[in-house]
Amino acid sequence: MKQKTLKMGYSPCPNDTFIMGALAANLVPLPFNLEIFLEDVETLNQWALEGILHVTKLSFYALGHALDKYALLYSGAALGRGCGPIIVGRRGSNINNLTSLKIATPGAFTTARLLLHLYAGKKLHTEDKLFSEIMPAVSRGEVDFGLVIHEGRFTYQDYGLDLLIDLGEWWEKQTGQPIPLGGIAIMRTLGHEAARELDQAIRKSLLFAQKNQHQIMPYILSHAQEMSVKVINDHISLYVNRFSLDLGQEGKKAIEVLFRKASEVGLIKKPEYSIFAYA
Repeated sequence: MKQKTLKMGYSPCPNDTFIMGALAANLVPLPFNLEIFLEDVETLNQWALEGILHVTKLSFYALGHALDKYALLYSGAALGRGCGPIIVGRRGSNINNLTSLKIATPGAFTTARLLLHLYAGKKLHTEDKLFSEIMPAVSRGEVDFGLVIHEGRFTYQDYGLDLLIDLGEWWEKQTGQPIPLGGIAIMRTLGHEAARELDQAIRKSLLFAQKNQHQIMPYILSHAQEMSVKVINDHISLYVNRFSLDLGQEGKKAIEVLFRKASEVGLIKKPEYSIFAYA
């Protein structure tokens, strides 16, 4: 019997390629074939709104707009403490001007953008850019502030920038919850069994990478966008954690709190569907 082929997308960031590397190399058994797409997170967010992929990494903010199509798996997530997006500016920048000056953001449906709105409580002057272009744009004075994600936490000083606000830290103080950034979602039409099988495969892929990082590193490096090995390892250490293996009750609660706060201020609709792919 011919195996079904699923279209699966995730980002080229080291946390995603670390988690999915063994899966991409067919080192983990799966009852269907995967056609893999590596794209910037905001591209994946936009694709999710259109329902293009069967399985996709996406920002939790995007998931809040796509729950009619997708449900969340329990593995593969980026969620934790001390790992949220940050706002950076040139030396001497006054963060009190945040609401009146231009801030570059990594996409309209990123969780970073959601946190920015929750923090500011009002409409801001934003300009969407590919996340890798944000810090150079701030450094050159093309925008006043930058909303930085991914490895930008480790490299903003290389651009002569200062950290002005840590939105993850703000979230943790406000809610007591870890910050949910993004997760792996599956089309609801594929059903519970496929969701469970994918969850199991992603966990096996992550466990393989943790025990055999030397085998996965060439795949990570091939998509790492000129990052140094140190930055790659720092990135993986920060964004791949126990929540990546399984959200657990703490991770589930953090996501539910994020969705509730976003719906209370009208940034997403109150969920009409279950957030998770199966109980």
